[in-house]
Amino acid sequence: MRATFFSSSFLLILTTTIMLKSFVSPKTLRVGFGHRPSTASRRIHGRKLQFAVEPMFSLRKVNQCKTCTFSTSSVDIISSKPPKEPNQNPGITNALHTVMVHRNKQSLAFREGTPLVFTKSIAATYTEILGSSLVESSHDAMKDIPFGALVAVVVTRDASGGDSNAPTIKNKSKRTTSANAEKGHSTHQHFTFNGEKGAKHKDEINKSQLIGYGVYNPHSMYRVRILLHESLHPGLSKDIISMRKRIQRGGVDGNAVDADSSALLSILERKINDAIYLRLAMNLPSPGVTDTYRLINGEGDGLSGLAVDIIGGTTAIIMSSAAWCEIHKNHIIFSLEKSLRKHPSYKDEDVEVIWRNTPSRLIQDGYEVDNTGLKNDDVSVVATESSVKYLTYPFSDGQKTGFYCDQRENRMMIAKYCQNKRVLDLCCYSGGFSLNAMIRGKAASALGIDSSQDAVDAAVANAQLNGLDRADVSFLRDDIASFMKNAIERNDEYDVVILDPPKLAPSISSLTKASRKYHSLNRDAMNLINKSRGGLLLTCTCSAAMTQQSGGQYFLSMVNTAALSAKRQATLLQVNGAAPCHTQSPASFPAGNYLTCALFFVGPSDT
Repeated sequence: MRATFFSSSFLLILTTTIMLKSFVSPKTLRVGFGHRPSTASRRIHGRKLQFAVEPMFSLRKVNQCKTCTFSTSSVDIISSKPPKEPNQNPGITNALHTVMVHRNKQSLAFREGTPLVFTKSIAATYTEILGSSLVESSHDAMKDIPFGALVAVVVTRDASGGDSNAPTIKNKSKRTTSANAEKGHSTHQHFTFNGEKGAKHKDEINKSQLIGYGVYNPHSMYRVRILLHESLHPGLSKDIISMRKRIQRGGVDGNAVDADSSALLSILERKINDAIYLRLAMNLPSPGVTDTYRLINGEGDGLSGLAVDIIGGTTAIIMSSAAWCEIHKNHIIFSLEKSLRKHPSYKDEDVEVIWRNTPSRLIQDGYEVDNTGLKNDDVSVVATESSVKYLTYPFSDGQKTGFYCDQRENRMMIAKYCQNKRVLDLCCYSGGFSLNAMIRGKAASALGIDSSQDAVDAAVANAQLNGLDRADVSFLRDDIASFMKNAIERNDEYDVVILDPPKLAPSISSLTKASRKYHSLNRDAMNLINKSRGGLLLTCTCSAAMTQQSGGQYFLSMVNTAALSAKRQATLLQVNGAAPCHTQSPASFPAGNYLTCALFFVGPSDT
């Protein structure tokens, strides 16, 4: 099947590279697989975009994204500007770049699949200028590898690491070295060469061991994001090696830029197709059951900094949180569109693409974005998950933007225990847990609480969309802390309580303060559980700092202390993470592990 479905020709991609420059207009980019008028136009982008990225779609406050088009309608565009490159000579286009890392335990991790190469891991970098056009001025100008360039990542076979002919770079203090590395400043030497003068450097590279290919960022502590590991994709790696060698020998028309562009397209197509096969193995999409899911999940699918969600089977939302994605967005859009066009579930669909990003993460990655001139479009798209329907708003600004698809399995799990129960859904968002409790779990009633009116309105609309009676399921705008305090004073009780707050600990530094907030919320939630018979508490954190601390025990211990404060016994029944379409790489786990969803039985009160 693999030989026919999604088959790609490396040489065909090489010729396609040249077409990209004209095919993907800097001003229009709406991705459509047909010429159907846009009933829910999606955004795509060209060189100007807009961005908003959280791990999933959300109704929560995000910066709206920009659109571009491949076929018809034009879309709002937002400019995104990479920082100026004082060390980059735009006139040097025919060059091949190599990053050599030290041979140590870290480089072994790279060979085994770790995608992020930190500054301190690098022994030396090289730029080989091809042809005879290198002049001294350009040699001086190329002091580092260009921003976003495709690089071969190699490891020296010498345990000492680096170019044997390179002078040692000495720092006056270890503190200086560490500070430079943290800020992304080079602590290694860069060599620009060509012809016979570069023989010694070329020999050093040829003696090294290939780890894979990635994209370079001189402004980030993640100096290279490896997109293709030779150990995992030896065939494609061999093809890229052969093509680069032909370019070096002058045996292929074009230059190294075209060759690297073709290589990047091949890598993207392979990774996207692999991600599609993986979701098909999980029955995603599932006709009539689930058409909304995560198609690409960053490092979990070998594309660090890139995520793609499919909504309603008609929309693909690309979410960028790394500079390389912005620099190569045309390649990403083209490759995704090509793969989706061949997808067995979307052959006859007009799938449109929206581009979003996370400005704060891009700034950390050395990439400046300008999100001005955004438009608000309230066109809705119906998303189906586990046979429950939701109205989503991929184009709208503010909180009406979409849907969290990472809680799919947890929504189904808790629904199984809700039959004839009274359910309280705190931080209900668009009503996912409440709707599943009512529709799949046959709960007696469900009450959802959220501080956002947009979220409450969306939840009410979703209940109506699924034909639920307002007498059985209702949603209220309120601060959950205030609501619980008042409910406790009224002696309200529930059989099942779901607590799914927004991210309270964005970093380790905020963990202590966030823990106090999580503690009080969980304590009060337990005090609302049936005092005579006890009941279930499903409590969640989407803070990676909380989830990863002490191997996950930190969050569970916090819930236990909250139970002690509530004078209730809490018994742990189950701990889940994000839905499996939010894939994770075993080589970098638990770095991508952010969601903890823990199910407790809270015993009867003894007071």
